[in-house]
Amino acid sequence: MPGAAEFKMPMRIFARLYTIVALALTLLGCTGASIPPRLADGSWRSYYVVNHGLHTGLVVARPDLLQVLPTLAEAFPDGDFVELGWGDEAFYRAPQPTLSLALRALFGSTSTVLHGVKIVGDPRRRFAASEVIAVHVTEAGYRRLLAFMAATFARSTTGTLVALGPGLYGHSTFYQAEGHYSLSYTCNTWVAEALATSGCPLSPAAVVTAGSVMSRLRRATAAGTACLAAR
Repeated sequence: MPGAAEFKMPMRIFARLYTIVALALTLLGCTGASIPPRLADGSWRSYYVVNHGLHTGLVVARPDLLQVLPTLAEAFPDGDFVELGWGDEAFYRAPQPTLSLALRALFGSTSTVLHGVKIVGDPRRRFAASEVIAVHVTEAGYRRLLAFMAATFARSTTGTLVALGPGLYGHSTFYQAEGHYSLSYTCNTWVAEALATSGCPLSPAAVVTAGSVMSRLRRATAAGTACLAAR
């Protein structure tokens, strides 16, 4: 099991981006059970949104993700959940992010990546130091979420996922992704779009920071735990 220090790495990396952007632009733009719980009648499914401080991630059950992306079993043969984060490739993968990389990510990004992390046990315990919201949606909404996540993975000319190497912490891997990162569409915008796709009544428009994702999610849910009122 990865140590606590390993799971703090993204906080340091994205904190560095926050400082860079704040100084340069004066505003911020970014990056238990093995099956989620459901009601007795099977009318809804759950996933999680994790606030890492300056970027957010999506956590879904590994068996469910493998249904739409079976080739991920090679990288994640075990574990209960998988966390996915999206962002600019050059900045996300840099051992030491710089001002140049931050500005390039915000204004001249040329490629994006997904960061997949294996989670064992309850994500709320694994990320005990972070804010974690459990999101309950309809079965149809949950399937739309999985399809959205699957569509974000780029494919090679032969149709396979493009693995780029080890991730930032724990048991993790980078993958080539679809989408264009910019000041107006950040890692948090991607998470907000995923939430809206699954049925949460919130708009991804103008969502840039982790704080805006979490505040809108709280307002869109019942006590921070459900989106069942949506379509």
